[in-house]
Amino acid sequence: MALPVTDRVVRANRGGTTILHVRHSTAGLVTAIFPKVEVIASTCGESPLWTIGRLRRLGARADIGLTMRNAGRAKILLRLSSRWSAGTASQGGRSLLSWAYKPDFSRHQLHDADALLTHLGLEGVDEQWRAPLPESLIVQGRRVLQDAGIDCNAYPVGLAPGVAQGGSAKRWPEEKFGRLAALLKNGGFDPVVIIGPGEVKIARSVAMASGIDLPVVAEDLDAEGLAAVLSNLSALVGNDSGPAHLASALGVKTVALFGPTDDRRTAPMRPEGLVMRHSLECAPCGQLKCPLAYNACLAELDPSDVYLAVVKQFEELRPDAVRLAGA
Repeated sequence: MALPVTDRVVRANRGGTTILHVRHSTAGLVTAIFPKVEVIASTCGESPLWTIGRLRRLGARADIGLTMRNAGRAKILLRLSSRWSAGTASQGGRSLLSWAYKPDFSRHQLHDADALLTHLGLEGVDEQWRAPLPESLIVQGRRVLQDAGIDCNAYPVGLAPGVAQGGSAKRWPEEKFGRLAALLKNGGFDPVVIIGPGEVKIARSVAMASGIDLPVVAEDLDAEGLAAVLSNLSALVGNDSGPAHLASALGVKTVALFGPTDDRRTAPMRPEGLVMRHSLECAPCGQLKCPLAYNACLAELDPSDVYLAVVKQFEELRPDAVRLAGA
């Protein structure tokens, strides 16, 4: 969600040096998207003092330090490494930073830092911004899919059944992902399961439920490799998770399945991002585990309806799929 804000700041700092501090897991992706900036990567839990030492080795103390995170550690780092610093008021922001603000929680997270951009004399985020990837990286992703038996010219549709953070309440049942995969295959699409580390069991459940030979990719890929794969998909269907948000940021048509989380705050970037949920009075509740146990806000989503949502994205390209969906 912070990528469009970052792009706005990077573009504004013409002639200056921009340093982006990120976690190791996203360093390659950030470098690919912003090739002209300095990227420093830290492991989770690394001391701010260690990071400050590396920042100092890149040059003098920064003139301006900005953070889009609420974490107090990030604000301590800015206080010690920047002449002027800004970020959210929470987690000690008012005492640690030169200027602090409160995000407007009634708007989408994309706009959380609009107050900061305005304070700097910049325009708010561009909702149409899309993350650019170098052609060499896109080619690498195409090879990954081809090695898995996927024809990138035959409308490949990714299925992302995992959730790295947020609990079981955010996961559409694997059995329904499997039924969706079978519908996609019968409709002339080429489904492929996209997973992260530790999600092999989930992928197996999806494949078993589909009843077809369903390829699985991305378990051993970092964020950069995942982006490369996603950029070659015609569409992605996923839970409210990293792959869905990254896919829409790359301009890939995305159908995101929402349950307990609030799509008004965290929906994938539009117009590529489409949200589906089963409307209930108790949703969105924000709970990591459904208090009613059944998780109906997601469990009641019908694979046929999700399939129709995917097909609608391609109705001009795939009139045959539209007929199949309506049969």
